[in-house]
Amino acid sequence: LVSTLTKTVTSEKTVAVTVSSTNAETYLNLQNFKTELKTFQTGDGYKDVLEKSKSNAIEHNLSICHIDLKDVNEEKLGKRVDKVCKEMYQHTSCNGLFMVILAGKKAVNAAAGVTIVKPKFER
Repeated sequence: LVSTLTKTVTSEKTVAVTVSSTNAETYLNLQNFKTELKTFQTGDGYKDVLEKSKSNAIEHNLSICHIDLKDVNEEKLGKRVDKVCKEMYQHTSCNGLFMVILAGKKAVNAAAGVTIVKPKFER
């Protein structure tokens, strides 16, 4: 009598959120959302948030980077956004996904949009 054992490996899908400390209060009312996260971190400046997000992108299936760029000069804003996206892309795991949320200014009416693009840069 030969018995065959099959091993089933269940892989848990994990999500991490890193947010600028100036926008962290937005997540206070989202307790159900936060309890489902594997990691929730805040950072002081955009560089701190980006560094934490890059680490999360390596370790988790979905990494959300909610970054505040309101203090960035408008001429440099496009370059800064490109840099953030490039850094996140280069650190995202093979089967991972990253999302960058850019905080706007309170004085400007909110607008929402989703852009999905193929990166122009190499890994």
